[in-house]
Amino acid sequence: MGGVRPAGKGRKGCRHAERNGKPAVGEGCESDSTHSDAEGSIGFQGLTIKLCMFEFSQNDAKKDSGVRLVRRGLATSMAANAAFKGIVLSSSSSTYLSRADRPLLEQFGLAGINCSWNRVEELPWARLQRQGHHRILPHLLAANTINYGRPFKLNTAEALGAALIIAGFDQDAAQVFDSFPDGEQFVRLNGEVLRLYSQASSSDELKAVQDHYLKRTQQEAAERREKGMDLPPSASDSEEVSDEERDEDQLDAAGNTIKA
Repeated sequence: MGGVRPAGKGRKGCRHAERNGKPAVGEGCESDSTHSDAEGSIGFQGLTIKLCMFEFSQNDAKKDSGVRLVRRGLATSMAANAAFKGIVLSSSSSTYLSRADRPLLEQFGLAGINCSWNRVEELPWARLQRQGHHRILPHLLAANTINYGRPFKLNTAEALGAALIIAGFDQDAAQVFDSFPDGEQFVRLNGEVLRLYSQASSSDELKAVQDHYLKRTQQEAAERREKGMDLPPSASDSEEVSDEERDEDQLDAAGNTIKA
């Protein structure tokens, strides 16, 4: 994508990205959406949690959910070498994001990695791993146009919004999801499990919730198949996607690879 237009002076802990630059499930690599963003911003309230993105300018800025958050004043772009002490959504950690991370989020903020799913290997991953406290997101389904129903293929806005819900910052999450067309659908698709995740008080507890939820949904899916019922996208049954439907040069902040 084209370079991200530098936002004004950022909030504490977030510096602006410059125009150059391994996320996994929960980080937020993005897919080009069919929705383009109109110029200008809309009247959002200030967020409780500072949102930042390590921006790599790999996608079309008019279609990128992370860029949209920056344009609307909800997030700040920063370069990979910018100092950041908060939570970074990334698969490089075996620790799940949970309510236990609230103090770090409140003090230092939350960051995603805004990049293309197809260009992850180009990232300066060694530098990114030195930034902040890395956390992975649990099993969630994407609602964006390109990867709808696919587990872990979240875009940046989906990842940041999901993290805010899990950590108990619902009002901040609502503003994030209100900022892009598929936000409401993401909450609808993942509403039940997000509620369960948000009740977990630690990484271990969240993993146990995830494992129990996946086991239950797999059993329910098997029972429905036996009855010949059509299944909606679920945690246990993501659709195969053709080559044409897969990401091309796209981006966003939440693509983690869940570790067993």
